[in-house]
Amino acid sequence: MPTGIPEPDPPAAPVAAAAPTPAAAAAPTPAAAAAPAPAVSGPAAAARALLGRLATAAKRPVPADSAAAFRMAYGLLVAFGSIRFLAKGWVGALYLEPAHHLTYPGFEWVRPLAAPWMHLHMAALAGLGLCIAAGYRHRLAAALFVVGFSYAELIEASLYLNHYWFVTLAGVLLWLLPVGHHWSLDAARGRVAASPMVPAGAVWALRAQVAVVYGFAGLAKLNPDWLLEAQPLRIWLADRTHLLLIGPLLDEPAVAYLASWSGAFFDCTVVGWLLWRRTRPWAFAALVAFHLATGALFQIGIFPGVMILAALVFFDPDWPRRLARAARARAFVSGPVRAGEGQTGGEGLTGDAEPASGGGAPPEVGRVRLALLGLLAVVQLALPLRHYAADGNVRWTEEGYYLAWRVMLTEKAGHLEYAVTDSATGDTWTVDPRLVLTDWQAAHAATRPDLIHAAARLIADHYRDRGVADPEVRAEAWVAMNGRPARRLVDPGADLAAHARADLPPGWILEP
Repeated sequence: MPTGIPEPDPPAAPVAAAAPTPAAAAAPTPAAAAAPAPAVSGPAAAARALLGRLATAAKRPVPADSAAAFRMAYGLLVAFGSIRFLAKGWVGALYLEPAHHLTYPGFEWVRPLAAPWMHLHMAALAGLGLCIAAGYRHRLAAALFVVGFSYAELIEASLYLNHYWFVTLAGVLLWLLPVGHHWSLDAARGRVAASPMVPAGAVWALRAQVAVVYGFAGLAKLNPDWLLEAQPLRIWLADRTHLLLIGPLLDEPAVAYLASWSGAFFDCTVVGWLLWRRTRPWAFAALVAFHLATGALFQIGIFPGVMILAALVFFDPDWPRRLARAARARAFVSGPVRAGEGQTGGEGLTGDAEPASGGGAPPEVGRVRLALLGLLAVVQLALPLRHYAADGNVRWTEEGYYLAWRVMLTEKAGHLEYAVTDSATGDTWTVDPRLVLTDWQAAHAATRPDLIHAAARLIADHYRDRGVADPEVRAEAWVAMNGRPARRLVDPGADLAAHARADLPPGWILEP
């Protein structure tokens, strides 16, 4: 009976073997000549095998619910943030009212748009966020949002916040990953092929983006001030003793030490607890409590909400569907339930069953996008580590501060003024930085070397415009860090106007 499996040929009739001649005996047999080479072994082979297994696992289809929920939450949050920026009048106060801006090195050419175009730009960012959330041409919307958001952030360096960098990176990921094929207008309208699945690697990439934030923030906290002096938390908590109920406790040194060590432990380990299914619910509850507490104590904007929603990606890839099923099941508890309705099959938000992997092949990620994802990963590892190549105390000099997740490490208070000298006549004037800056810009510049330098060059330009051909600008900058006595931050003999913004390392920064 045919079985679909080829059967072996029948054996040939036996033939009497002839005695081999000496020449034939000496010749190698075909089998010996074609003997396979021994298999390659060692670390290189093991690495190739591991990479092969990882590549196979990364292509495995998993439910797209979690990735789609991340996209929707991201879009709604950035839309809310943009609308909030408009509603609070920050477009005018932060971008349009200052006569000058403290820019990043190499981006001195970036300028804000005039009114009302800057307001329209912020409104357009809100609209792009809604397009991302709705899955309407999400890749184009994400790319345009990242460009527009980056432009707004490059205008003023004193406004740098780590969660703005997270928003930028997550937007790049949403542009590169196939997260618009599920729960999207594009899929509903047939603009893209609808698929309830994504490659597992897409979920890994989103989780890795969240992990980078916590991992490097925790690593940065492993410094003597944070662990041995409980600084700067001792200063910040003591300033909040007016709070109801907990206020008197915040002035206790033991509370500051407990908060410092707990914060470092949390940042360093929370990703591991989120990845382990047994501890995931407890880790997420701790994460929510942590961010709500820091948000209430330190007024850090929408960052707590951003990280709470982003951390949901660590739950099983179909957690939104499981959550919906669990909610329906609870809704029917008080009444009759029809067969199969509201049942969860024993799987809750963190059920032990593996998510279903049916539903067809997931959308593919092309080679170009894979290469860009790899490049993005390398950049995200290199930037937070670059400060190790710098000399001295980088918490004082702030070298490698930007784009490095060095969150809440220092409390600085400073005094800044400049001495401007006309090199032709020798005349010298004492200048307040508010000659060219607003009050809030001057407050930021007083403690940050790169902004002290930027302001010095603005002052030099101010005097050139008034007929001083070659002004020399020196800074008198004193800074107290983490409760220590104030010390000079900048060499008072250095002509900052003569130094290019890109000069590295800046030899005019003094060690504490």
